[in-house]
Order: sequence, then structure tokens, then C-alpha cells
Amino acid sequence: HTQPDGTYHYHGDPKAMFDASDPDEESPVIGFAADGFPIFGPYIDDNGLIRPAESGYELRVGPRVSQRGEGALPPGDYDGTYRDDYEFTGNGDLDECNGMTKDGVYGYYITSTFPWVLGCFAGTPDASFRKGPP
Repeated sequence: HTQPDGTYHYHGDPKAMFDASDPDEESPVIGFAADGFPIFGPYIDDNGLIRPAESGYELRVGPRVSQRGEGALPPGDYDGTYRDDYEFTGNGDLDECNGMTKDGVYGYYITSTFPWVLGCFAGTPDASFRKGPP
């Protein structure tokens, strides 16, 4: 859905857009991002093993520590409620935008964990995606 400023975003894994039942092949392209790169379902072929692509983000551990000054983050432990509860570690298959280059093609991948679809754009979004007059 759209935010008040008109930008579009997801809140979770869009399971209705792909077949997640015991796959025996890589996921196909299920759409295209605003920067023109393809969005693939969750499954990759890892040298003959079909498995879900793994996000490079991890949930932080411990109490929230504000990086933006006093009171910028709500109190409590990191629990996945907020974007800042996650940090990019690079420990998965995917880059910071939830994408990777496979067989010479860069694309974003659906994951069952944060950021689920794409967390940023690797390319430049087309001007037609800007809100407002041309």
C-alpha cells in the first residue's frame, strides 16, 4: 500500500505472488522494481540445491540504542518492530537492497525475513514513479 507521501511499500512476504510449495526449480521473475531490475521469488539454485535466498540482515540483540539523539527510538529491546531493529551484516546471499547477481543478471529476491522484498534500489527509479506533476 502507499504511505501518506504516496510512496509504495510492503509489510511482509507477498506469498500470493509465487508458488512456495516444495519447489524443484528456481523461482521465476514475479515483477519489476521501479529501477527496472527484476524481482524474483524466493528460491535459487545453489549448485543443484534449490533453496530460499537468505537476506543479509539480522535482528539486533539487546535494548534499542538511539543513533539519532535522545528519544529518536522508542524504548525496549530490538524485536523487529522497526526498521532500525535490523542491521545489514552481509551474512546471507543478498546485498543491502535484497538483491544479487546470478548468472550475469542482477535482481531482487523475496525473503521470508526482513526486508522481505527490496530494502532500497540498486539502480535509479524511473521518473514515472515520482509523485506529483511531471
